[in-house]
This record gives sequence, structure tokens and C-alpha cells, in this order.
Amino acid sequence: MKKISNKTKLIVLFSLLGILVIAYLCLIIYNIKYLDKYNKKILPNIYIEELDMSNYSYKNSFKRLDYYDDYILSKKIKVVVDAGEHEYTLNDLGITINKEKTIKKIFDYQKSLGYTKKINMLNGGKKKVFTLSYDVDQNKLNDALNGLKGSVDRNPINGYFDTSEGVRYNPGVAGYSLDVGASLNIINAAFSKEIDYNKAIPLAGSVLAATGNDSYKSIDTMTSAFETWFMPNTYLRNINLNTALSYINGTVVEPGEVFSYCNKAGPFNKYGYVFYYEFVGNGVCQIATTTYNAALLGGLEIVKRYPHDKKSLYVDGGLDATVASYSSGWCVDMQFRNTYEYPIYIKAYSYGGKARVEFWSNSQAKKGLEYTTSSVQIAHRGYKSYLHTWKDGQEIDVHEIETTWYLKD
Repeated sequence: MKKISNKTKLIVLFSLLGILVIAYLCLIIYNIKYLDKYNKKILPNIYIEELDMSNYSYKNSFKRLDYYDDYILSKKIKVVVDAGEHEYTLNDLGITINKEKTIKKIFDYQKSLGYTKKINMLNGGKKKVFTLSYDVDQNKLNDALNGLKGSVDRNPINGYFDTSEGVRYNPGVAGYSLDVGASLNIINAAFSKEIDYNKAIPLAGSVLAATGNDSYKSIDTMTSAFETWFMPNTYLRNINLNTALSYINGTVVEPGEVFSYCNKAGPFNKYGYVFYYEFVGNGVCQIATTTYNAALLGGLEIVKRYPHDKKSLYVDGGLDATVASYSSGWCVDMQFRNTYEYPIYIKAYSYGGKARVEFWSNSQAKKGLEYTTSSVQIAHRGYKSYLHTWKDGQEIDVHEIETTWYLKD
């Protein structure tokens, strides 16, 4: 067998190399020509979110987005307002797709790619996903947010006493106000970048604090009450009674505070009082007396109390309290001090020919003690009144409240 010379081997090697170079150059020329059409066409494996945009021309890519327009704009996002979620479609918020900007991102990206990366994409390279770009109709968004504001805004409910059944203090509920301007900016910012439809967008707003007094939540028990009868046929006098009841009803007496009947219900010629018998406001003493006895039965300190000229028909002798106001500003007053460690709420009303005054405070306010009163006649116009203290059903103390001498029969 004839031996192949080195020269022949080199000729064959260079021939093969030449063929390979020519083939490679042909492949390059082919790919370059093939890639030329992607100057106006989207490369394979390019997506806009879940939409496959491979091989769509610039013009047809717009049509493809148009085809999915309703689908995309019907997507829902959630916004968070005051810890509550609300759902909207993009269309509800005036959000539209900026198709030109979206598609331009793709072609700008393709222009930035080198030859090798483009070839790689043509041959099944890694998937490239673009997000949509959006435009926001500011007027429509503003209208949507104002509509939301109308449904979520609420005024604070300040603390108040519910007296429909007994007395119970409601500490109040905070209000809320949606900040439309700040929320509009938040949504604009959210849609200026990639949006996560699974993530709620927190909007801006303010909590409006409710005013109240937490110490009033301690009021849970009627600590004392007293009621007196009145004649139903004394119409004008009864107006004065009910007016006085309305003025003291709802009064809160803080620990250590002195309650003044004149300051609350007087002067006795102010709005609501009418002329009866001899003067305007005649009858207010009965409510002062009813309040005085409720204070005694609550074990509270009496600061001021004056008797009538003659014994009242609606209470035992020595247990009445008169009041009067004068044009000079001076007032004959009935006063008591709240000696509890808790506030007192006064509930005052009339029913069925009775005037009733209730004191409400904490169940521990009287420290397990109960109180009763008694009246003993000591002369034709003289009476001694007593306060009896009880604990666990046993009387543990009795002391004189006051000796009263009436001037008239």
C-alpha cells in the first residue's frame, strides 16, 4: 500500500477546513438574512405576561394586544382601605394598556441583543417575559376613588351612655377618612411598574379618633335610687318637674366632685320652666328632694341641704330639700359630694306619676354596704332623720342625719 505523503495530508486538512469555513460563513450569511426579518418581527420565546408574542410583526402585535384588551382590562386588583379589601377591574379604575410603550420595550430589547443571543433565541433559548405598560385616566380614577370614599368614610362615634336598659357606657368607635389624592398617587405608582395582581394595594387614609372616657366603663350597677309621687292633674307643675329631671339627667359626677343642683337644674326661670301657682319653676324642689334621698341611700356626703318652711307631702319629715334661685344670682342649693372611687351617672326620669332619680356607678363603689333612712317626729313640727348602714343583711351603724324644724303647718 502506497504511503500518503504529508503534503497530501495537509492538502486534505486544509480542504476540510475550507469547507467548514465556507459552511460556517454560509450559515452566518443565512442567519443574518434570516435575522433581518426580525427587525420588524418579534423573536421566538418572547411573551407579554402570559401572551406569547413570538413571530408577530410590529403591526400584528398591536392587533394581538387589541384582541386580549377586554380580557386584560377585566383583571381584578384589590385595594386595602381601613383594613378592609375592595376589588376593582382595571377598567373600573380608568387603567388602559399603553400598547405602543409595551411593544417598544420588546423591540428596544431586541435591538440591544448581540448576534449570538439572537441566534440562541431563534434556536429555543430562554423565555423572555415583558410586563404591560399602562396609562391611567386620572379623572376616571379620581371618580372611582371618590366613590370608594363615599362608601368607606365614617364619622367617629364618641363615647356615650346607653340608658335604654339600665346604664351602659359605650366607649365610642373611631372614624375613617380616605385620602383620595394620596391614594391616587399610590395607584399611579403601582401601575408605573410591574403589577402583582395577587397582592392588594394599601391606600392612604386617616383614622379619626373618637373622644371618650375609659373610666366610665366602670359604671355597671345602680348604686341607689329614690322616687316620689306627683299629682297627674297638676299639669304646669309637672312640666317643671320634668324640666328639672331633664337638666340633671345624664350628669356625670366624678370622684371627689361636688354636685350642685342649682348649677345643673337652675336657675329656675331658664328655658323649659313655666309659671305655676306663685312663681316660675314651682315644683323643682320635689326633684331636689328626690335627688337628695338618692344621695343618702348611696351613702354619699351631703354638702348642703335646706328644709322647706313646711313638711312636704311627697317625702317623710326631715328628708326634704328645698332649692330656690334669685335674680341677684344667689341660690338656695342642694349639694352632695361623690365619695366613691368611681364616677356616678345620674339617670332621672318620670313614669306613671312618679319622679325617679337613679345613681349608677361601679358594683364595688359602696364596698358591700347598703343604706336606708328613717324619720322620727319629735314635736309638732320637728323631725329627726337617720341614716342606717347595713352589711350582709346586718345593721352595723345608725346615725342622725339632721334635726328639722318646720315653720308652718
